[in-house]
Parts: sequence; C-alpha cells; structure tokens
Amino acid sequence: PGLLGGGAGGLGGCGPHAGCGGQPPPSSAGAGVGATVDDFLRPPRANRALSTLSAEALAGLQKSGEQLTALENRVVEIEFQLDCKALAPTQAKTELAQLETHAKILECKDIDAVYTSELTTGKAQAKTEKKDQLNRLEMLFERFEALFKKIRALDAAA
Repeated sequence: PGLLGGGAGGLGGCGPHAGCGGQPPPSSAGAGVGATVDDFLRPPRANRALSTLSAEALAGLQKSGEQLTALENRVVEIEFQLDCKALAPTQAKTELAQLETHAKILECKDIDAVYTSELTTGKAQAKTEKKDQLNRLEMLFERFEALFKKIRALDAAA
C-alpha cells in the first residue's frame, strides 16, 4: 500500500456499508437517471472541438480530480478504521499528515497551475471544474483538522 493505497484488506467489517453486505449504495449518477425515452432516441449533439490548450487543461483537471477522489476516499477509510479501532491513533495521525501534504501539493502543482484565463473553447468547463476541485480541497482540509482534533482527544483520554 502506497500513499493512497487501500491498506491491508480494506475496510473489513467496519466500513460505511457494513450493514449492506459491504456494498455501497447504487450510484444515482448515470445517463439513465431522470432521462426520458426521447433522450435516448435523439442523436447526440455535435461536440464543439476544444483547442489544444483547453483539452490539455481539462485533461489535467480530470487527472487531479481522480487524485483528489482517491485522497478523499482514503481519508474516509482512515476515519472508519480509527472509529473501529482497527487503526491506532498514532498510525492514523501519521498517514493523515502524509495525505494532507499530498493534498497541498495537488492544490499547488496541479489544480492552481491550470490558468483558465488563457482558454477559449473549454474556459467555462475548466473554470467550473477547477472551482469544484478547490471547494472539495477546502472541505478535505477541514476534515483533516477535525480528524487531528479527534486524534488529540483520543490521545488525551488514553
């Protein structure tokens, strides 16, 4: 297991979906949700071609979005392992600190490095995605702080 690895054996029986046979709920995202029969019969609209600069920016944001999702998922897993006492507070603190550092690097080197002002064809999409990722990062940093506070309380009680 690397920095973003799932750990030994994943969540086991204490995960967020343990009461559901370990399976997450079905995703509500997808083409069929809220779609009508006409939506499936209609030919797809022609996509406007993106400039090379826009395509590169959106590809970079897609990659950073995937990395951010992996970070978010690992933090959730650590929190559940901590709650289940499958992970010692000191281990959780160490790994969370590493993940927090990785999140800061992701923010500075990948997300903030996308300059949307220079884009034309994909500008609105890139701005929206960048803003969404920065908001997700802010929520992740708040979660880190809450977990570090929780770990300090656990250490004090021990």
